[in-house]
Amino acid sequence: MPTPHSPHPHPNPPPALLATRAVRGSLWVVASSYWTIGFGFLANMLLMRLLSPDVYGEFALAMFFFSLFQVRSKIALNYAFAQQRAITGETLGTLFVLDVLAGWGGVLLAFSAAPLLHWLGYPAAVIEIMLVLMILSGIESLLGVFQIVLESDLHFKPISIINGIAMPLSYIPAFVCAFTDLKRYSILAQSTSFTLLSLLGIGLYALYTQRHLLRLRWRYQPTLAVAYLRFGITSGLGQAIASLTTQVDNMILGTIAGTVHLGYYDRAYRVAQWPALLLSAVLGRAAIFTYSQLRDDMIRLQRAATRVLWGSLHLAMPVALAVMLSADELVPLLFGAQWEPAIPLLRVLILLAVIRPVWDNLSAWFIGSGEPQRVVVLSAIQLLLLVLIGTPLTLMAGGFGMAIGTVIAAGFSLLIAYWQVRRQLVVDLRQVLGPPLLAALGTLLVFWLLDRLVGSVQPLWLAVGWKAGVAFGGFFCWAYVLQPALFRSQVGEVWRAIRGRGERDS
Repeated sequence: MPTPHSPHPHPNPPPALLATRAVRGSLWVVASSYWTIGFGFLANMLLMRLLSPDVYGEFALAMFFFSLFQVRSKIALNYAFAQQRAITGETLGTLFVLDVLAGWGGVLLAFSAAPLLHWLGYPAAVIEIMLVLMILSGIESLLGVFQIVLESDLHFKPISIINGIAMPLSYIPAFVCAFTDLKRYSILAQSTSFTLLSLLGIGLYALYTQRHLLRLRWRYQPTLAVAYLRFGITSGLGQAIASLTTQVDNMILGTIAGTVHLGYYDRAYRVAQWPALLLSAVLGRAAIFTYSQLRDDMIRLQRAATRVLWGSLHLAMPVALAVMLSADELVPLLFGAQWEPAIPLLRVLILLAVIRPVWDNLSAWFIGSGEPQRVVVLSAIQLLLLVLIGTPLTLMAGGFGMAIGTVIAAGFSLLIAYWQVRRQLVVDLRQVLGPPLLAALGTLLVFWLLDRLVGSVQPLWLAVGWKAGVAFGGFFCWAYVLQPALFRSQVGEVWRAIRGRGERDS
C-alpha cells in the first residue's frame, strides 16, 4: 500500500497490461453506450406519449444555456491530468481545487445570467432547468477528481457499470412526474436522478477502492495549475465549439419560433441521430486507432480510409432510407399521433445520419494524423455556417427551415474538410460516393413503384416493416449490381477484419 509520501502511488503498468486494459475499457465504454442509447430509446418512446412537445423544447433550450455557461467542460481537466499521470498530493489537490472552482464558477455565471434571460423573454421553466443542471454540475465537481483518476488509469469498467445501473433507475422519477401534474419537470427529474445516482456510486466506489488517495496530503500547486489550465483550455475550447455546433440550432429555433416548434425539432433530430450514434461508436473508435498506427504507411492508410468511408456509407444510407420511407407510420407507431408534425423534419434531418459518420471518419483522420486542431477549425466553420444559414431559413419556415439549414451547414463543412485533405487523402469520391447514391436513387424508384401497387397498409407495424425491408433489400441489391467485385471485396475485408486477419492478410 503506498504511503502518503509516495511520489508515484501508482506506477505506470507494463505496456502489455496497459494495452489489455485499454481494449477492455473500450469494450465496456461501447457496451455502456449501447445500453444507454437502447434503454433511453425505449424509455423516451414511452415518455413521448405522455409529455407534450413544449416540455422537450424547454429542456433542449435549457441545455443550450447550460452548455454555454458551464465552465468545467471548457477547461478539460481530465485531458490535462492524463498527460502527466503522476498521482500525488499536489496533483490531486490542484485538480480538485480547479475542478470545484470551475464547477461552482459556472453556477455563479448561470445565476448572474438568469435575470438577463428573463428580461429577454425566455420561459421561467427554461431558466429553472438551466440553474438546476448547473448546480448538479457543481456538486459533480466535488467527486470529479476520483472519476478523472479512474479514467486516466483506463479503468472504465466501474464507471460504465455505475452509469449502466443508474440509467434505468433514473427514469423512475421521470415517469412519476409524467403521470402527475409535474410533467414539465419529468426530463429534469431523470437527469437529476441519473447524476445523483452516478455520484453516489462513484463516491461509494472511491471510499472502497481509492482510500489511498484520501491518505495523501492534498495541496494546491499554482505552477501545476497553470500547466493544467494551459493544456486543458486548448482541448476544452475545441470540445465547447463542437458542442455548441450541435445545440445552437436549438437556441435559434427556440428563440424565434418557441418551445413547441423546438420540441418537434429536438425529437426529430434525436431520432435521426440514433443510427449515427451507434455507427460512430464503432467506426469512429476503430478509425482513430487505425489511422494512428498507419500514419507512416500511406498506401495502407489510403486503403483503410477508403474502406472505412465505404463501410460508413453502406451502413448509414439504408438506415436513412428506411427511416425516410417509413416516417409516416414510424413516428405515430413509436411515439403517438401527437408527434406527426415532426415527420417532415425527420425526413430532412435523417440526412445527418449519412453525413455524420463520414464527418466522424474525417475527424478520426485528423486526430490519428496528429492534427486535432483542424477539427476545432472545421467545427467553428460549421457553427458559423449554421448561424448564417439557419437563422434566415428559420425566420421563413420555422423548424423545417432550421432542419434544412442544419443539413446544408453540415454538408458544406464536410466539403470544406475534404477539400483541405484532398492532397493527403487521395480518395476517388466518384467511385466511393457515386454507387451508393445511385443505389439510393434506385431504391427510391423501386419503392415508388411498389407503393403505387401496395398502397396504404395497416396495421402501422406492417407498413413500417415492408418499407424498411425495401430500403435495406433494395439498397444492398443495387449496391451489388453496380459494383459486384468491389462489393464482394469490401465485405470480405470487413469479415476478415472481424475475424482479426484483415491487416495480416494484406
